Amino acid sequence: MSLSMLPLDCLYQGLSLNRDAIAAEDEYEKLSYDELVQRVEALAHGLQQRCLVGSHIGLCALNHVDHLVAYLAILVGGFVWVPINPKNGQQLNERLIAKSDLALLLIDKETAVTLDMGDRVAIDTLSLNADTGESCRQLIDQYRNVVYRPIRPKAGAPMAIKFTGGTTGEPKGVVQSHHNVVAVIENMQKVFDFDNCDTNVAVAPITHGGSHYILSILAVGGRHILISQPSPEKILAAFRFNAASISFMPPTLIYKLLDEPGITRRDFPHLRHITYSAAPMPTERIKQAIKLFGPRLSTVYGQTEAPMTITALTSKEMENIKLRTSVGRACLHSEVAIIDDSGERLPDGETGEIAVRGDIVMDGYYKDSDMTRAVFRDGWLLTGDVGYQDRDSYIFLRGRSKELIITGGFNVYPAEVENLIVTINGVLECAVVGIEDSYWGERIEAFVCLYSGCVETEQSIQNQIKPRLGSVKTPKKIHVVDKLPRNAVGKVVRRDLVAMIEGDVAGAEGQ
Repeated sequence: MSLSMLPLDCLYQGLSLNRDAIAAEDEYEKLSYDELVQRVEALAHGLQQRCLVGSHIGLCALNHVDHLVAYLAILVGGFVWVPINPKNGQQLNERLIAKSDLALLLIDKETAVTLDMGDRVAIDTLSLNADTGESCRQLIDQYRNVVYRPIRPKAGAPMAIKFTGGTTGEPKGVVQSHHNVVAVIENMQKVFDFDNCDTNVAVAPITHGGSHYILSILAVGGRHILISQPSPEKILAAFRFNAASISFMPPTLIYKLLDEPGITRRDFPHLRHITYSAAPMPTERIKQAIKLFGPRLSTVYGQTEAPMTITALTSKEMENIKLRTSVGRACLHSEVAIIDDSGERLPDGETGEIAVRGDIVMDGYYKDSDMTRAVFRDGWLLTGDVGYQDRDSYIFLRGRSKELIITGGFNVYPAEVENLIVTINGVLECAVVGIEDSYWGERIEAFVCLYSGCVETEQSIQNQIKPRLGSVKTPKKIHVVDKLPRNAVGKVVRRDLVAMIEGDVAGAEGQ
C-alpha cells in the first residue's frame, strides 16, 4: 500500500496476488479471492440501485462472511460506511442510528432482534427470506453477471463514520477519510510485515479496530477466519488446525486463552503476532502470555479519532521487561507530543496530555464543529489520554484525563493504583474509581476480581499495597466482584462502578 491508494484497493491487490486462494471463511463457507470480489461487486451494484453514491449505509452484524462482503461492497460502491456493533445494546444503537443519517441499514438475523426497526429500510445480510426485508444474497444473485466498475472517491472524502463516547456521554461520530484508513494500513504493515502466508483469526468486531486488520491482510493476499461468537475452543481450533498466524483481540480474550486448561505453545504452531489493544494488560499477564505464545505478543495504541496506530510496541520490544508498561513509539504516519494545559510541549519524563498529528488523524466529528474545535489545538489532536515519553520516545500511559482523581490535594491516576494491585498473587484484574467525598474531595475505591480459590481479603490487599503507595493513594475500600462491567469493545465502564457504590450509599442512607 501507499498513500496514493484507497482502502478498496486492498481487495483488488489481494485478488491480483492470490486469485484462487481462500480470502475468507467462517463456520459455514469459504470464499476465494475471485468469489469474494464477484460477490462484493454484485452487492455494490445492487446497493447502487437502492441508494445514491455517497449515501451513508449502516452495517450492524456479527463477524461472518456476509458481514465482510457487505462491508467491502459499501467501500467498492462509493458509500460511507457506518459500523454499528450489535453488542452495544439496543438503546445505544438506536441513538447511533438516529444521528448518522442512514439511507440504508444492513443487518443480520442476530442483530435484527436487538433493534426496533420501525419504518426503516433494511436489508438482511444472511437470510434469503428474512422478515426484515430483501436480503443481500438476493441482490448478489440478481447482479452477479453485471460488469461492474468500482467507484473511486477522492482520498480526502469520508470513508466511515464511527461512533465513540456512547458509554460515557453523547456519542460522537468520527469522520474517517479514505486517506486516514490507508495511513493506518501502512502503519500496520510497517510494524507487522504481513504477507500472503498469514491467516488472521478475526475475533475482534469488524465494526471496530478489527476492520483495519481485514484490509491489511487482504492487501497482501492473506486469509481471514471470521468468528462470530468468540470462545477459546473456536480460537484454538483456528490456530491448531487452520494455520492461523495473526490475531488482534482485547486483553480479556487473551486472559481466557491463558486460563484454558492444558493449553501449551504447541497449540499455536504458526503464530507470528498476537496483538492486544482497547485496554492495558498487567505486566504479570504479559509475562504469562509471552511464556505461552513465545515472543509473539505486541500492542497498539490508538482511538477512533486516530485509529489503531498512534503508537505500537512490537513483540521484540515487548521482550524488554522495562517496556512492558509502554504502548510503544509513534508509527510511520503519526507524530506524538506530551503537552501541558497551555499546549506547551513537556520534556521527557513529565506527565501531560498525549497529542497526535499526522495522516491517521480524523478530519472531525460528524455535524459537530464545536466539539471538533475543542479537541484540536494548533493542528494537534488532543487525545484525552495522559502519559509521558521517555528519552527513547516510548510512550507510557497513565490514564484518561477525565479519570484523574484528586484526593486530599494529590493527583492520582487509576492506572498507577491498578498496576500495583494486579501484582498481588491471586488478583485477576482491578479497576479504580474516585467517589465524591466531603473530607477527601474524592476518595479512592477499587474493584478487584480474584482467581478461584484465592484467599486474599480487602485488608490483606490494603496491607500489601499501602507501604508502596502510601495512605493517600491506597483505596479506602476494596470491593471483591465476580467481573468488571465492560463495553462492547472490552473497556471497563467506570461510571457503572461509581453507580454501584453510589447506589449502595443511597440504599444505606434510606434504611
